Amino acid sequence: MIKDFIVINSIVNRSLNQPPSRYPHFIFDWRSCNPKLSSVFSYAYPHRVTNQEQLYHGEIFGKLNGWNTRLQYVRGLIGFWSLDYVAFTIYNPTTKQSISLPIHTHLPRSRYLFGYDPLKNQYKVLCLTTKIYHPERLLCCKVFTLGDPKNEWTNIECGIGLHYPYGNAVCINGKIYYKARTVNRSYVLVCFDVWSQKFNHVQSPPDKLVRIKSEDSTLLNYQGKLACICGNNNDVDLWVMENTEKQEWFKITFFGLLQGLTRWIRFADVTNPGGEIVIINERNLESNIVYYYDPKRNIRRRFDMETTTSSERIRHSDHVAIWAVTDHVENIMCF
Repeated sequence: MIKDFIVINSIVNRSLNQPPSRYPHFIFDWRSCNPKLSSVFSYAYPHRVTNQEQLYHGEIFGKLNGWNTRLQYVRGLIGFWSLDYVAFTIYNPTTKQSISLPIHTHLPRSRYLFGYDPLKNQYKVLCLTTKIYHPERLLCCKVFTLGDPKNEWTNIECGIGLHYPYGNAVCINGKIYYKARTVNRSYVLVCFDVWSQKFNHVQSPPDKLVRIKSEDSTLLNYQGKLACICGNNNDVDLWVMENTEKQEWFKITFFGLLQGLTRWIRFADVTNPGGEIVIINERNLESNIVYYYDPKRNIRRRFDMETTTSSERIRHSDHVAIWAVTDHVENIMCF
């Protein structure tokens, strides 16, 4: 057991220490409207990527029924689920293995959050279930530790009151950050410490609290720091938490970054260490348009990304959601 732990961790660390690829990997969620609402997930690797073209090889790794699907990539593993389906599945792109965690509730609308604890080298899944039809409207909090011999969910205390996670989440240095709505309809940032399994509120960016409630704002890992990015007409505001103890934010504004782009764009991630902002156009199903913005040179590049699964998965009635993975690592963990 200890030997396996050392080998797996050393391979991941070696992969992390290698010079990162200039171009990210991507996760595609092909959503079919007929005959049922269903999603097909694929993980796309750079196959032939140059300054003139971006050709990716996509490998299908999962399918789900339901429209409200969610994904989260954490240190070599992908967690995915649907708000209409109570199971949570983890996929390893390196070993091509997947595992579905034990079903612990039959209540729909469970919110899952996936994180990694670097202190104990443990992956954990947090599940928050709001008992909407229960008189007390209690919040059920459970944690599953990947690799635990008990193979079961553990109840934990929330401690910060009833809240509804939404939008994307990001795990940075053993802490999962996510946006949430409280029972009095206020909007907050929340931090879950994967090691201590404790919740805490996080101070929102000073004059952008209204943006926290917007799906247009995205939480990011910006060079190892929590960041929140959102559009402001043709400009883009990037708020970065400089000091996690004092929760001090500073703002960077990129003027004219969105000029000439459609409204159907989403901020996917920031490349590391290059610092390029990855922007996805999600409404053009004929081609997957990706933009890279380099803040240092103030240059925006456009690519029409092609994947080996595109021709057989996209139809005019489908919708595609795309996630960028800018910190891909090799992980030989087996389930």
